[in-house]
Amino acid sequence: MKSFGKEVRQEIKMLFSVHRRTAVIILALPLGYTLLFGSIFSGNTLTDVPILVCNKDEGPLGRKLIQDLRNAPEIQVMEELLEDDDVPLAMQQKEAAGTVVIPKDFTRSLNSGKSISVEVLIDNTNTGRGGAVNKALQAVTATWDAEYIAQNRLAAGWLQASATGQLSMAVRVMGNPTGGYEDFFLVPLILHAMQIACVFSLGPSLVLERKRRRQKLAARSWHCLLAKVIVYGLLAMASLSFCLGMGGEFFQLMNHGALWKLLCLMIAFLWAVLSLALCVGAWVRKADQAVSYPLFYIMPSVLFTGAFWPRYSMDSISLLISYLVPIGYIVDDFRSLLVIGTAPGWGHHALLLLLYGGILLCLAVKGLKKDRREYHGYIEARTEDTSA
Repeated sequence: MKSFGKEVRQEIKMLFSVHRRTAVIILALPLGYTLLFGSIFSGNTLTDVPILVCNKDEGPLGRKLIQDLRNAPEIQVMEELLEDDDVPLAMQQKEAAGTVVIPKDFTRSLNSGKSISVEVLIDNTNTGRGGAVNKALQAVTATWDAEYIAQNRLAAGWLQASATGQLSMAVRVMGNPTGGYEDFFLVPLILHAMQIACVFSLGPSLVLERKRRRQKLAARSWHCLLAKVIVYGLLAMASLSFCLGMGGEFFQLMNHGALWKLLCLMIAFLWAVLSLALCVGAWVRKADQAVSYPLFYIMPSVLFTGAFWPRYSMDSISLLISYLVPIGYIVDDFRSLLVIGTAPGWGHHALLLLLYGGILLCLAVKGLKKDRREYHGYIEARTEDTSA
């Protein structure tokens, strides 16, 4: 135990001397992601999404509907089209996300108490933008359903019971009720930034360190690697906590989860990610390989977390990949804890991350010992060649 404490102190000393660049990357990269993507999504909901309006109605209610659309904060009426305009082409040219087409008999139908449909074209190429338009238009038309249709039916002589709708729908949204971008995107991106920072900095630094401390790393593999996990884990935990705190303070990131559950998930995730970085650094021969080899494993892994595309809709290959990346065991649970306050599977996912990290750390130990044997074989071969 005394020797392990000495190893930890030495690792801390090297953190401020030999591995300063690694420490800076672990601290700076997640912070950069938080500031960059947090500021992009700082409104937390889309506003001023451009739409077009084609008003074929000659009465006052058509103009009143356009004014109500202009007052909706989520959308911005860019232009009113003529009847003979090509609507899809105009949407492409104006880069509009949707078009509202008000029919010719809009005012006359409402004044006579009849139901009327307003045609809506939505460009759903960007689903977030298309969803914002759909949500805003539903809010505006719902007001008209409740107010204008019933009002005009009564004016036309309908009975009170007939003038109002027979079916109403109350919607209760459990998590992320505003559809906020921060709560949806920012958490996965911060965790993704942390795994990038750890794997792409700690792996290469271990490759370089093997050249200076090969004997000690092989002889005391467990002590050295566990010391690195502790030191860099504390550094990464501080960085991750600071970024999440900044997200809550400046970018309105929700936090309804229990602190101890969030900490357990973060510890398990960092254990797995740091073990992965050390495993790569223990087996590859060159520092650039420690970046290039895990590149295609780490960079797209955020897409396989289930946070953006649910696991139940993945094909079999994508589903398999989602269980092979450590970030796949934390993002959905972590976001659910923050936004809703509960995540039923977080406990066994944390245990799986600990198991994942333990296996990788064992492989890292084996890699260090193999590296020493190969190095000794290389030295002996060179000695024989020189003596011959």
